[in-house]
Amino acid sequence: MNELMINADGTVTVTGDAGSVSGILSDMVKANTIPAERDDDGIITKEEVVPDADTLAVEITVDDLKTHAWRLPKARTERLEEIRGTRNAKLKELDVEYQMADEGVHPSGHTKAQVATSKKVLRDVPIEAKTNLDALSNTDDISAYVPNALK
Repeated sequence: MNELMINADGTVTVTGDAGSVSGILSDMVKANTIPAERDDDGIITKEEVVPDADTLAVEITVDDLKTHAWRLPKARTERLEEIRGTRNAKLKELDVEYQMADEGVHPSGHTKAQVATSKKVLRDVPIEAKTNLDALSNTDDISAYVPNALK
């Protein structure tokens, strides 16, 4: 059975055939342990630092994953990047429209000023989107969010 783990950075690990949750956590603890420091005589000058496993990753259910404090910032960042990509594509389309308006051949008869206003609205999308995404508290709502300017 596939078990889910959320990592402190908001990424998700699916154990599946990769091993057990406890085994993966043990490997994470080992990988993040800071070894002791010794002087030239072999005397420990700084103790080994072993992190608590629950500060690195925790096992989680699919439902809890949607609202987990470690997952939400990552989900918001990922969604904002998707929104920026969509916005950037629309800005490129408007670049062509602006050029057509400049030449007086815009298909809808828009002026350069009208196209420029549309571009300004799109440039403001990430600011509005970040504010709205920050207010959402589950990954389903974050994934479904679309700024008005992109509808």
